[in-house]
Amino acid sequence: MIINSLRGVLKGSDIGLKGVEELEFIFNYFKSNPLDFVSIQLDMTLARGLNYYTGAIFEVIVDQAKVGSVSGGGRYDDLTGVFGLKDVSGIGISFGADRIYDVMLDQDVFPDFSNVSTQLLVINNGENVNELLRLSNLIRNKGVITELYPDNVKLKKQMKYANGNKIPYVLFVTAENSIFSYELKNMISGEQIILDVDSIIEKLNF
Repeated sequence: MIINSLRGVLKGSDIGLKGVEELEFIFNYFKSNPLDFVSIQLDMTLARGLNYYTGAIFEVIVDQAKVGSVSGGGRYDDLTGVFGLKDVSGIGISFGADRIYDVMLDQDVFPDFSNVSTQLLVINNGENVNELLRLSNLIRNKGVITELYPDNVKLKKQMKYANGNKIPYVLFVTAENSIFSYELKNMISGEQIILDVDSIIEKLNF
């Protein structure tokens, strides 16, 4: 095993043996906790930011990909000391978005979103924003593809956005004495009805 060979080569170096110990820990961890989609290999030629990293480093490659690594990082100790916060260890990783995109494109693994679009637009009236966010997340988590219009702009502009993106329903949220009311509009038929949240979710889960 390479690690045993390294231990022999570096037997005269305390810091070298410490590095071997860290590598052995990592390999033992993956041996005890295997991941079906990951294989781990030791590459003695790998080098990343020698003045930055202080421990194990790693890079991630995709099998049969035509690009190099898609991710990489490693262990660094006391990096925060540069900013005045001493004795804080850390580990970091970065991803190459362009390379990941190229790999997904090359391996044809992009999901088909051609028949998937927003089902509900929650109108932003600039009031009760916390409720609008809570409601949007709740409906979204129940399986309805939901958008909250990001800005408090004129209603005409928000409705134009819904029509332009062929969003079939919009939701108006109003409040009176801290009691919320929800009015659902069918953008195709023009029908508007007041419903509770559960009924809205049931209606839109088509």
